[in-house]
Amino acid sequence: MRRTKFNKNTASIILTCLGGAGVIVTSVMAVRETPKALNLIEEAENNKGEKLSKWEVVKIAAPAYIPSMACGAATIVCIFGANILSQKQQASLASGYAFIEQSYKQYRQKVIELYGVEAHQKVVDAIAVEDAHEVYPYVISGFGHYSQYLEDDYGEPRLFYDAYGRRYFNAPLEQVLQAEYHLNRIFVTEGGAVCLNDFYTYLGLDPTPEGDEVGWNMYYDDTLWIDFNHRKVTMDDGLECYIIETAYLPTKEALTEEC
Repeated sequence: MRRTKFNKNTASIILTCLGGAGVIVTSVMAVRETPKALNLIEEAENNKGEKLSKWEVVKIAAPAYIPSMACGAATIVCIFGANILSQKQQASLASGYAFIEQSYKQYRQKVIELYGVEAHQKVVDAIAVEDAHEVYPYVISGFGHYSQYLEDDYGEPRLFYDAYGRRYFNAPLEQVLQAEYHLNRIFVTEGGAVCLNDFYTYLGLDPTPEGDEVGWNMYYDDTLWIDFNHRKVTMDDGLECYIIETAYLPTKEALTEEC
């Protein structure tokens, strides 16, 4: 398979590196061009027979610094470009968090307004009762079957929010971490592409209709590992959950990209 495009995260990294290199190159070029500029000023003063004005100094010395100024301008463009891409990525994540929390607040206020606090609590309890069933992920190799299942050593189930499937579920943290590890193992060792339903299978959750259509591809996403983040959110009424997110969103393009 060949890589066909860079993503925004890669572009941000490249622009940052170019900006850093540009600072160094600009400094070196400016130092090298200074003697040339001084010679031009000295020659102009000798021809004029007196010291030059500030404007005359700038006018005569500026051409010597044109290469370094051009490099400096390109460096500034790279730095600002990297910053803009980074801000867009942060804004995208922040808007996602805000949407989830705002939606929950609107729901809660409306339910309490229409049916009272007790009804609200019953609905919250009902939402959180989807439990991930136990899964036993294992690895098959030439030497046998190997499993990281911890038997009865799992901790207490915690409430998680699946941002992609838009659902809450209860599962031990160890089971979630195992699911993330095994998804990445398949991702790295079996072709470089996995779908969202693969992740749900390892989590012990039911697959979704669109889960086979979106996923990750190491050549499309330009990454060798799917990084997961667990963000803890506490609502005003004390409800706590962990939002599961990834650095790269699962997309249809990742699974349909031509090789």
